[in-house]
Amino acid sequence: MSRKIGRQSSQPGPMDRLARLVDLLGQTAVLLLAGVLCLPMAHADDSRLLGIEFQLDNDQFAFTPGSQERWYTSGVFARWALESDPTDLDARLSAAWCANVIACDAGARTARVWSLGQAMYTPAYLSTTAPQPYDWPYAASLSATLSSVVHGERTRQSLGLSLGVVGPAALGEPVQNMVHQIINNPPPLGWGLQVRAQPVVELNWTGMVATPISAGRIDLVSRALVQLGNPVTQAGVGAMVRAGALPQGPEWPGEMALSRRPQGLHVYAGAEVRGVARNILIDGATYGYDSLIQHRQWVAEAIGGASWAFSKAWSADYSLSVRTVEFTAPLEPRALNPQRIGMILLRWTPQ
Repeated sequence: MSRKIGRQSSQPGPMDRLARLVDLLGQTAVLLLAGVLCLPMAHADDSRLLGIEFQLDNDQFAFTPGSQERWYTSGVFARWALESDPTDLDARLSAAWCANVIACDAGARTARVWSLGQAMYTPAYLSTTAPQPYDWPYAASLSATLSSVVHGERTRQSLGLSLGVVGPAALGEPVQNMVHQIINNPPPLGWGLQVRAQPVVELNWTGMVATPISAGRIDLVSRALVQLGNPVTQAGVGAMVRAGALPQGPEWPGEMALSRRPQGLHVYAGAEVRGVARNILIDGATYGYDSLIQHRQWVAEAIGGASWAFSKAWSADYSLSVRTVEFTAPLEPRALNPQRIGMILLRWTPQ
């Protein structure tokens, strides 16, 4: 396959960057509409809203050069949390879990967290309809997750169930193509070759422990995770150092924040390693050709960022992650450098 197939310029122009921004806005509209439709299912008269988060992931937020835009290119996530009454089924099951399986903090509270997310993946070359068997195929996932979270000042555990779709119904192609048509910009041409339609059914668990280091201003958060199902089956461990105006409990980027937080800034830096047994977003069957790549069994990620609580109710986060290459190929489509992803998050916590 010739390297001449693809973009005419390695540096995106103003319209390219505008297209990517409007892509994100299009994804946002889809998820907000879904959130409005699903929120009544999550609401209960005896529950209290604990917070709402909106998160955008994009390689452009990590200052990725145009010549390296590929793979996990964007993600949009909306999350909201409701406090569970102690008599609710999930609260009683969580109490039994803490009493008989893994201990939780005395006085820990239980929250019911709803999440909606869409993620998009593309190969490096977007301006060709030819198959790219040696690169990450076009793929999109759209899923909803309901989690029960037991959170305290020292420990946190979360058990969740995700349901959704991979493939055309995940709206990767229509969202990108509709927006590119509106702004008169050529859309990516390879969505017809994306990973085939499959359901998402996934059970996930995470556990965190916060260990103080220096008088409430510095601590260490350790985390373990397990995901079982489709599209991803994996397990991992990680650790993160935080410093500054710390939340009153363990947190991790990408998981709903439930801890009370003082006004001010805190920064964090850490790393995680995951063992991957399954990832159909990489090596799942595609439409129209046979992909020749496979997921790597081990993936490592370094992450750093800052969280700023600029009022009693509002806070914002920015993080930058650097992730090792997640697949292997018989022939490398280009130099397989680690991928950089930036995350921007806005959080509202009612008082």
